[in-house]
Amino acid sequence: MVFAEVLGVGVDEALVTQWRGWFAPPVQPFRTDLLAPEIAAEVPIGEAKPTPEWEDTYSMYSGTWTWVSEEEFHSLRPSLRRSLLAVRRRTSRPKSMPAWPSELASFGDELMFRWIESGTVRPSQHRDVPSGVWKRAQTVLPDAERLAGTFPTAGGTRANCFGTVLAGTGLDVSEVQIGSDQFQVWLDERTEPITGTRCDDEPGVVFAWTERGQLAHATVSIGGGWMFGKGSQAWSSPRFARTVRSVVDAWHYPETRLSRYRIAR
Repeated sequence: MVFAEVLGVGVDEALVTQWRGWFAPPVQPFRTDLLAPEIAAEVPIGEAKPTPEWEDTYSMYSGTWTWVSEEEFHSLRPSLRRSLLAVRRRTSRPKSMPAWPSELASFGDELMFRWIESGTVRPSQHRDVPSGVWKRAQTVLPDAERLAGTFPTAGGTRANCFGTVLAGTGLDVSEVQIGSDQFQVWLDERTEPITGTRCDDEPGVVFAWTERGQLAHATVSIGGGWMFGKGSQAWSSPRFARTVRSVVDAWHYPETRLSRYRIAR
């Protein structure tokens, strides 16, 4: 039963309950290595083992962190709280900042939904894809229609863009993090490189972006000008269907390069 709609995706109450714990835990990490040394020295030292979901919520991909409860945080002097929040705001961009449990209780799930939606180009348009496009894509992407317009449900899996492309082809990896090396092996074995845009409206063309020579992102066309993929490994990123043009435009950065590969039939 649909409890709410987020980024064009209907979600049930069980998943939203999981999200609350990932979005607003009672003890939260704050990055300290970006603070001035004299300010960092005043921050309480706390340790905890982050879950993959917390790492994604707070962008804990580098740096030094300490863990602070909501009560401890509010007991700090105001200028120290402002410094901690300034670093959090800086490291959270382009998303807005997550919240404390009391804030979520006061303002409701809409506060969390707005955070999930922040920093996202646009909602999934899977309901707008014509049935004929999905039907034609079945031969090469048998699971793309089923997965489009869903969020990962298994905690800690870090389902990512590479795994989403592979899952669309029928492999049982929809809730699995696939590394760039694994994905490159699959590209080498199951696809052929193509040039130009002539096949962009066909199903089964993998769009792969490299950044400084390293694989950074991938999606796959489902035909008719539509694309299937996932924006990131984060739990707040749904599997989507959007137009090829919107996806390509969203990944147009100076240091990225786009290559195309046709999946072997």
